[in-house]
Amino acid sequence: MDSLGTRIRKLRKEQKLTLEALAGDRLTKGMLSQIENDKAKPSMESLDYIAERLGVKASELLEQVTSSSIRHLLEQVEILFAELKLGHTDHVQQIVEMIKPYVEDLSLSYEAGRLLYIYAAAQHHAKLTTWESPLQQARFMFKEINLLSHWFETYIFESGILSEERNYKMAYSCILQAKEEAEQEKYQLDSRDTVKMAYYISIFQLAIGEYKEGKQLIYETITNAHKNQFYSYIDDMYRIGAFCAMIDHDFEQVEHMLNKLEQYRIFAEQVSVDALIFVLRAHYYNNYTHDYQQALEEIERFGSLMHNNSVIFEKNFYYSEKGKSLYLLGHYEEAKEAFEHFTNVPPFVLHPFDILSLNECFSYKALCYAQFGELTTAYEIAKMTYKDSQDLIDLPYKQKIEETYFSIKAQINSVQ
Repeated sequence: MDSLGTRIRKLRKEQKLTLEALAGDRLTKGMLSQIENDKAKPSMESLDYIAERLGVKASELLEQVTSSSIRHLLEQVEILFAELKLGHTDHVQQIVEMIKPYVEDLSLSYEAGRLLYIYAAAQHHAKLTTWESPLQQARFMFKEINLLSHWFETYIFESGILSEERNYKMAYSCILQAKEEAEQEKYQLDSRDTVKMAYYISIFQLAIGEYKEGKQLIYETITNAHKNQFYSYIDDMYRIGAFCAMIDHDFEQVEHMLNKLEQYRIFAEQVSVDALIFVLRAHYYNNYTHDYQQALEEIERFGSLMHNNSVIFEKNFYYSEKGKSLYLLGHYEEAKEAFEHFTNVPPFVLHPFDILSLNECFSYKALCYAQFGELTTAYEIAKMTYKDSQDLIDLPYKQKIEETYFSIKAQINSVQ
């Protein structure tokens, strides 16, 4: 870290002061130069004088990391971090290198906690395994200064990483740990954080197979979100609620959830909500009402949004449901053409409901290739999908995935 003299020189230059201007009538230019080059140590009286002229406290000059330098660093890092959150990872290593020299000397403050949080996030994006320690430090700082929303955000971040690893039980335990600590310490969480906590608990309950509890909690959370006018996750709550209703074959509830989403779309005026509704309806018509033509119309409505340059949409959602609709309509050539663009489950898709529904589309892709006699390709797709789904919870989609795999495997064996 910087020496006392270096810190004085940096502040002087930031304020565009000459040595003579800073020295004033109490120090000589030569003495100040020696102090800045660490060839002389100022007395406390001189240090107070220098600090006063620089507009800082003497204690800040003595600190290895001044509060002003931390604020300045955070301002720079936040700009780069905003890009990272949008998926642009170009600056991830730069963020790590900018924060790293300060980590050991950060004192208790919001700025320090925020830097540690960003440092942990950047390390994770850089695929470093050392993200946990700074995240724990950030969590401690936010708790100590009673910034409970930021404190809870560290648990959300950690549970997200565990979800990426498909360790849903640990992710669930992570959120429960936050809930238990809040209750034990009698933290006064913001009403919106309370809703957010319930949302995460519900989706992890559903992810680990606690279906009844998760379903009940997601519906309760939707009610509480409206009560507290918290709409940050409401579109996803409706989506999860609709999924639960589909699985239950409660089509009245499905329509209720979809109608709520439609109402939210009018309120939010977000193209992303339109896209969500179109994909969800296409899935509903393909899998549950078997109105494949209507499903195709819905997914084409999504397709029309892909030409909107202001928003980037994930093409795999479009081609997966389009290929399935066309296959179920018996339009195999067109289905195959669509399926050729359906290449992967996007890395940001983390919940078993979504992974399995997309994996089921891969099963239809395998069946489509089998339709054209391309059994080897069909088998590789079916096997990949089957293996990828094995450790996930049992949902109706899994049945189709398993049936397809064993069916194509039997066809392969029969011709060998």
